[in-house]
Amino acid sequence: MNKIYIAYLNTFTFSCIQMVLYTTIPYIAEETGVVTSNIIAAIGVGSFIFSFMGPFWATKSDRLGRKRVLSFGMFGMALSFMLLASIFIFNESLSLTMKITFVYLSRILYGLLCSAIVPVSQAWQLDHFDSNDHLKILTRNSMCLNLGRITGPILILFQQVNFELVIYVATIWVLILSAFVFLMSFSRETAKSQGHVEYKMKDVFAKWKISINESFSPILLALIFTSFVGVLHSFLGHHIKNVLSFNGQEATMMFAKIILVLSIAVVFIQQLSIFLFKSRWRPRVALGSLSIVIGTYIMMSASTELMIWVSIFFVCIATALIPPAYLSLTSKSQENTDKTNVFGKKLGLSSFAHSLGYALGAGLIAISMKMNIIPESAVVFFISFSIFSLSLHMLFSKKVCKNVQSYS
Repeated sequence: MNKIYIAYLNTFTFSCIQMVLYTTIPYIAEETGVVTSNIIAAIGVGSFIFSFMGPFWATKSDRLGRKRVLSFGMFGMALSFMLLASIFIFNESLSLTMKITFVYLSRILYGLLCSAIVPVSQAWQLDHFDSNDHLKILTRNSMCLNLGRITGPILILFQQVNFELVIYVATIWVLILSAFVFLMSFSRETAKSQGHVEYKMKDVFAKWKISINESFSPILLALIFTSFVGVLHSFLGHHIKNVLSFNGQEATMMFAKIILVLSIAVVFIQQLSIFLFKSRWRPRVALGSLSIVIGTYIMMSASTELMIWVSIFFVCIATALIPPAYLSLTSKSQENTDKTNVFGKKLGLSSFAHSLGYALGAGLIAISMKMNIIPESAVVFFISFSIFSLSLHMLFSKKVCKNVQSYS
């Protein structure tokens, strides 16, 4: 049972390494000559591939085993960062075209292989526990993700860090962890094997249709909520700069502080929610959805730094409570009586919603800012109100309640 913490470690590492990349984008661009737009475009390509490959790997883990598939994902992340590290190592000898190619290859590998890490880690965790504990387990998994997100802002705030060294260390660490998980895969696998079964394409699509129908509302909530996160990451720095009349550097520093405080606060709120709400998803969704509307309204009408921080407090509550709830609801299934062999598939759907939602959110706010037809504040508030409306539907939906009760 202690080996389950390796799954938590993989989740933490994934989030941590991602923040290392995002926080070092300006450094990478400056040192290598690859312009920021190319790096962001490469990240977008990787995220697009990620959204479709997540469900594939998660479903594969139901039959091949969690550890084996997870080792593929971690090895993919190691290869991705090896390519980034090689740009620095051979910076003087590589042409700019080769550097750009390496950046794109790095993110393509990320999309193809790293998409296995989060949903398979989550499924591995759920394999070991009764359904009544799933919400608590997924809350802890979300805590690991948020702990990982703390690293990036810390690197920004402590500017003396050698970012190139961070990339090297991250590469070595992920390679070691992937090798460790791969060796673990030779031990007895916890996921139940179904043997060699031939499936007709019609049956495969029918099973996917069942999974989507069962979990449509929580999957949609995952999509919209992650769209809000995409908007927040893309828009908040710009909003702070305009509201508080900061210059670019001041806005960047405050944004880093906000992400750091938000991530730390979310971890504490999630731990508190385990004690207060136990395995109940309703109070999490109700309080979280109300908080996001209040926080967004305060944020969009803010005129002082204090109001910005108050809005972040409410966003923290939503960020802490909503994701574990929709992940838990998504994982529940009536597909068959052997629940452990569908966790990967169900959580793969959430992985798809996460990646697609983040891209949609960033795209919406980018279009709004570029076309200047609808105010950015209206887009942000619309998404938050959509989360609130869908949450109300789920709270009173007989279908959602039926799925949860039949599974429990």
